[in-house]
Amino acid sequence: MSVHVPPWATDVFGQPAPLVQVGLGQALRNMQANAQAAHEQSDSLTKHTFGMSRWENQFQRVQDELKDLPYATAVRPYRFPFDLMLVGRGLIYPYKYAETTAEIKKARGPKESELIRELFSFAPPVRHVQDALDIDWGLSEPQTDPRGGLANLPEGTRLVLVPFACNASELLAAFWGIAALGANRHLDWLTEPAPLTVPKTVTSHGTRLSTIPAQVTVESQHTGFAEGSEPTLTLSSRRSSERLRGIPPLTETEPVQDQTSEDDATH
Repeated sequence: MSVHVPPWATDVFGQPAPLVQVGLGQALRNMQANAQAAHEQSDSLTKHTFGMSRWENQFQRVQDELKDLPYATAVRPYRFPFDLMLVGRGLIYPYKYAETTAEIKKARGPKESELIRELFSFAPPVRHVQDALDIDWGLSEPQTDPRGGLANLPEGTRLVLVPFACNASELLAAFWGIAALGANRHLDWLTEPAPLTVPKTVTSHGTRLSTIPAQVTVESQHTGFAEGSEPTLTLSSRRSSERLRGIPPLTETEPVQDQTSEDDATH
């Protein structure tokens, strides 16, 4: 099956660009399926489980699909729990831009954070002329120097955004492209945000428990009292001084005082 790859993607990712495009679509499909499964299993009345699972899977499933490609490297940003994938010169950052079929050209960029400021240091400068209705208080964010794994990226690395729209019911749309981050989180797209083809089939890169192993129970192991193991008896002789003083024999071991309490499990 032939895949149409935008020219900018070939320039940034090199020869693996078609595989990156296909892999991103598959990663987002797997992300959605895993998040929906987590939500269903939790039987929760809120969307918190879906949201947390979706956030984790949007990075880990991309790594699953792209980690074995030529020129692919996992990069861990400073104090970030997941790796981002660098393929060729393209540093990939997926994020959710909407829960409905919103217009991608009007979508805002990722929510502001130090990580986002570090990532957009690998984006081109803003070309967008601010609209008359956009409010700019003249307070521009200071340039943040990349830290952690981002500090070691090669010269010429380019940030590639992968915005997608989804909710707990379905994955609505997915795109990829290069953009600069302007005032009020407006994106200045330097490339046309190209739609990603998302397959219907879900794939898995790990082994999952498909059957419950046979459980060995007491009933199946011992069918009668006489077939059980004999208990171990500890015998000791009484000292002569105890017998002369009429001290009764000790037939049970004194209980050991518990040094823990229920509170220890929660502190």
